[in-house]
Amino acid sequence: MLSLIIPVYNEQDAVVDTVKRSSDAMTKTGDDFEIIVINDGSSDATQQRLEEIKETPYLRIITNDKNRGYGAGLKTGIRKSKGNLIATIDADGTYPIEDLPRLIQILKDKDADMVVGARTKKMPKNTITWKIGKIIINFLANKVAGMKIPDNNSGMRVFTRELGEKYMHLYPQRFSFTLTITLAALTDDYRVIFEPIDYFKRIGKSALTFRHGCGFFGILLRITTYFRPLKFFLVPGSILMGAGLATIISTIINNSNISDGGLLLLLTGIQVTLFGVLAEVLVRQGRRTR
Repeated sequence: MLSLIIPVYNEQDAVVDTVKRSSDAMTKTGDDFEIIVINDGSSDATQQRLEEIKETPYLRIITNDKNRGYGAGLKTGIRKSKGNLIATIDADGTYPIEDLPRLIQILKDKDADMVVGARTKKMPKNTITWKIGKIIINFLANKVAGMKIPDNNSGMRVFTRELGEKYMHLYPQRFSFTLTITLAALTDDYRVIFEPIDYFKRIGKSALTFRHGCGFFGILLRITTYFRPLKFFLVPGSILMGAGLATIISTIINNSNISDGGLLLLLTGIQVTLFGVLAEVLVRQGRRTR
């Protein structure tokens, strides 16, 4: 069985079409499924629109009394779902819902843990600020994962329940759910497949703000220290050791003695690096015992 989770916040213009297209697409697969819509405290007419289609087969509507966040909605959906496979899609009209059965089939055929609809085909135009922020986030995410990620933030994806539930303690309440599960799966050596899809201009106003973008950097830091701690500690450790060695060499050449400050920097850098090594060993040991 597959559970399709659709988080919704102020999507009165697109939610009905999203649900109907999702139902049509999933019906064509011939498999058992359910559609779970999480109305996350919408302040527009979203709830009224959902009431109009509440008799749609396989549809379950969960309404939060206040806005708790995109990630919180998805976590609620995962907990309430019944399927051994879980799919997510946004309700803003940006994703090709008709491609969802194809992603599901790819996951089954290739025995993958997650298939992500990578927005590498048709893309709408965005602002310069958005593009710069995306470049920075993608660069850092690629460094954390140790590979080029075609799309780390796509809201259209299919994954196993085992994968979805494993990192529940890491998922944030707001907009970084997709980035978190992508990096967690990649850094923890799950099989993730990125399948190209189109991406369209959203219907309605985006809820993303600059503050949410800044939160992505915090997620990157958390994932790095959680799965790849050596990568996090190696950079400051190397800088400190380099500065210490440079200071020691300079004082030996110029003053014929060894600088106390240089030694302190060198030893601090060594300690920071060794701390990273110890953390990496503990992380790897924890994976072997799971």
